[in-house]
Amino acid sequence: MGFFDTLNQARTQVYVISFVCFLCPGMFNALNSLPTAGPAAQEVKDKQNASLYFCFAIMGLLAGGLNNILGPRILAAIGGTGYAIYAAAQYNIFKVQGPKGTDPITDAANTFSIFSGAYIGLCAGMLWAAQGQICLTYPTESQKGTFFATFWVIFNLGAVLGNTIGTILSWGAGPEGYAMNDAMYLIFIVLMACGSVVAFLIQPPGTIIREDQTQVETPPTNVLREFVEILKLFANPAMLTILIPCMSSNWFYTYQFGPFGGYFSGRTNGLKAIFYWLGQAGGAWVLGNMFLDNTKYTRTARAWTGVYLMVGTTLAFFGGGAAFEYTASAKDFVKIDAGTDFGRFIGPFILYVCYGLYDAFFQVFTNYLIGAISNDSETLSRYAGFYKGTQSAAGGLSWALNGFVFTGEKALTSTAQFWVMVIPCAVSLIFFALFTKTFVKDTTDENPEHGSSIKAH
Repeated sequence: MGFFDTLNQARTQVYVISFVCFLCPGMFNALNSLPTAGPAAQEVKDKQNASLYFCFAIMGLLAGGLNNILGPRILAAIGGTGYAIYAAAQYNIFKVQGPKGTDPITDAANTFSIFSGAYIGLCAGMLWAAQGQICLTYPTESQKGTFFATFWVIFNLGAVLGNTIGTILSWGAGPEGYAMNDAMYLIFIVLMACGSVVAFLIQPPGTIIREDQTQVETPPTNVLREFVEILKLFANPAMLTILIPCMSSNWFYTYQFGPFGGYFSGRTNGLKAIFYWLGQAGGAWVLGNMFLDNTKYTRTARAWTGVYLMVGTTLAFFGGGAAFEYTASAKDFVKIDAGTDFGRFIGPFILYVCYGLYDAFFQVFTNYLIGAISNDSETLSRYAGFYKGTQSAAGGLSWALNGFVFTGEKALTSTAQFWVMVIPCAVSLIFFALFTKTFVKDTTDENPEHGSSIKAH
């Protein structure tokens, strides 16, 4: 049986949406995790990302209902178009600044950059709504961690590939060799554009067969019903309990992709980013496949294991991060270059990989908890939209603080940004435990009108 003969199978559809995200947000992550050519470009990037996440927040909340009406194929195909435009805007900034990255950025370039951020925000909301429905609805209950981990591995390999190409192209230019050049930007733009094409392989949810041979059910819906159901999410006790973790799940990127990257040379940033995204892929597989879907234990026991893991890694990883931050923020600190002083690179390199592991743990566990309270396709589509919408609202706020508020003389120190990153993650631990205690059960019983009523294995 060939690949195209299996397109209506649940696992194949997860592979398809994974590859779409490999090409679009995966490459976006590779591009976004690399430092800019200078403070002026970084300020524009902060504004671009602020507009991205605010528009993502709005569309993310609405896109779950939109996905129930139009289906994941249309949303993913449209959603993929924003990424190439985002990369083109960054390329435009790169060209405007000239070979040395010192020429002033024009108002036109700045405006196009912010527009591209807003457009990709709308597109990302649609794409991730489609992804959420597929990864949360198509697996059986004993596969929810594995399916999401599979997606997270493939998706993050896009960032691994992007950073690997960039590092190879920049390494020979010396310690301050910038990871991006004309060829690299064009590679990003072309690959991102291909994501929308791959999205046409996504099949209608009602035709999908799970691995236990049950069929995904999609009851008829309409705009008014979806609008009302989305509003109800803000009175849903489970969603309100998971709200803080949802909002915290992208909060730390501003520090990790900004001030932390400033402690390394240009080419070293590309090198460490490769292993950051590999850490994401490995962490997702370990937690999702080996722990959360380990059917030797009850689902509540697995969920509590996830809580304990999040507590332990938060203390360990951010404890190590604090020690490095206070050392690196000293005035006499010299940027780390892996090519000339590999010994200094090892410790911070391991820390950055741990940051990648932590991001994967946080995202996989949050998605697992959301998926544990329902099996219904429509409901989980809305839950996924709520997750990405609130996540993006907080992400937009974090980028906006750096791009619009704390700029110039009012800029936060890197140490202050570190603690701004840590506090929401620490508070989230309380809500992880509360959600697990209150809402996670060993079986999921759906209302009969919602279609699916599968029992946990």
